[in-house]
Amino acid sequence: MSRASAGEIARIGVLVRIPPALRSYTAGEDEVVLDASDLAGMLKALDSSFPGIRDRVVDEAGRRRPYVNLFLNEDLVMTPLPSVALKPGDVVHILPSVAGG
Repeated sequence: MSRASAGEIARIGVLVRIPPALRSYTAGEDEVVLDASDLAGMLKALDSSFPGIRDRVVDEAGRRRPYVNLFLNEDLVMTPLPSVALKPGDVVHILPSVAGG
C-alpha cells in the first residue's frame, strides 16, 4: 500500500496515525486514511477495518481510556469523542501514555 500525499488525504478523509503498540491490529500499518465525521465515528470505522483496536482506545461506553491520548491536528482532545468534529485533511494521533520509572 502506498502512502497518500497530503493532497490526497485532504480529498479523501482523515489520516489516523497508529502507535507502535497498536500496529499488531493494523498489520504493521502506521497510518490509515478513514472517512469519518467525528472521533467516535472514526474509531468505529477503524474497528471495522481492524477489529479489536477500538477497545484499546475507548471503554465499553465509548469514553477515552485514561492511558490513551488522542490528538487532533496537534491539539490534545479533552472533550467527549462524539462532540469532536472531523473534516477531510485532519490528522488524528493515537498515543498511549508512557508509564514507568
